[in-house]
Amino acid sequence: MLTVQTPAKINPVLEVLGKRSDGYHELALVFQAIGLYDRLTFEKKVAGVSLIVEGPAGLAADDSNLIVKAAKLFSREALKNTVGVQITLHKKIPLAAGLGGGSSDAAATLRGLQWLFEVPVSEEKMHQMAAQLGSDVNFFLNGGTALGTGRGEIITPWEASAPLWVILVKPSEGLSTPAVYQSGKALITTGNKVSEFQKVWPEGSPASIGTHLFNGLEPAAFYLRPELELMKNRLLNEGALGVLLSGSGPTLFALAADGTEAQKIASKFEDEGLEVVVATTVSTGVQKV
Repeated sequence: MLTVQTPAKINPVLEVLGKRSDGYHELALVFQAIGLYDRLTFEKKVAGVSLIVEGPAGLAADDSNLIVKAAKLFSREALKNTVGVQITLHKKIPLAAGLGGGSSDAAATLRGLQWLFEVPVSEEKMHQMAAQLGSDVNFFLNGGTALGTGRGEIITPWEASAPLWVILVKPSEGLSTPAVYQSGKALITTGNKVSEFQKVWPEGSPASIGTHLFNGLEPAAFYLRPELELMKNRLLNEGALGVLLSGSGPTLFALAADGTEAQKIASKFEDEGLEVVVATTVSTGVQKV
């Protein structure tokens, strides 16, 4: 038996560079892991893949779940379907939030099965499998801070900055990623926002980093859900040093000067039917517990 924890992510920068011939969008984005974790427990069994979900209602435990897809892919590619596994998911990362929870769980499944069965799978092979599962999955194999290019699956690690305090605010109503892209309101940029961000990132100053946050999908999300823009302005008025939509939303993340200030800002939003989490950035990905 083996238990791992796997983090959520935010995207301090997300640039849409244009549409590709395969229908996907070319991206340049910064991934940053944060200290909000799902836990997965793996137990060997004779054959097959089964999943038990402990957490929010409505999360399927069948073949539509990325954990099951990842386990079956690893079993086929690395174990030749010779053994089975039962997986229990302890879900803490909010669903459909732009925080990468499903992708993180998929990466944790690949890494967890590699460790559980002690299979000598190369990192190249691990990343090939991750890319088959989704654009963000590759990042979570190692976590920390990284630049993502292509669809987001080509990962270039960055040095970690000093830990930053973040407040996550997620409305109860989700936001469809395809709808965000199809709205026609996304900003197309050239990659210069990533370059500018990379210059201030090593300083670890929340104030400097806060002024260099950018998400080309934010105008589209605000067009579809105007209340998100109002919430962003409220967070700034409460003292956040920078606020941005994470991924395609609907979660907003805000930077705070320190832990005390983060808790103070978070307290202003806690009785409004929102999911509010205070966390710090972390320099890790999937880890054994």
